[in-house]
Amino acid sequence: MDDEGLLTMLTVVKGIGAWSVHMFMIFSLRRPDVLPVGDLGVRKGVQLLYGLKELPKPLEMEQLCEKWRPYRSVGSWYMWRYMEAKGVL
Repeated sequence: MDDEGLLTMLTVVKGIGAWSVHMFMIFSLRRPDVLPVGDLGVRKGVQLLYGLKELPKPLEMEQLCEKWRPYRSVGSWYMWRYMEAKGVL
């Protein structure tokens, strides 16, 4: 099943949102190209990496991280580690 189909199918279940599905796709299904645009750690990492004054919105995240394709899951992982190293998380 493609990412969009999986997201649509799983978010129908009460209590499962886009963030949960993104984490499932990254860590359980090991999909290499998932960008969790709603994840605070990834958003803060992108903000610091690109020198933004505010947290990027989901659409801005998609645009900024387009160059990470087809390995946006790996880029997300690096943003989490970056925030951890900075002592933000």
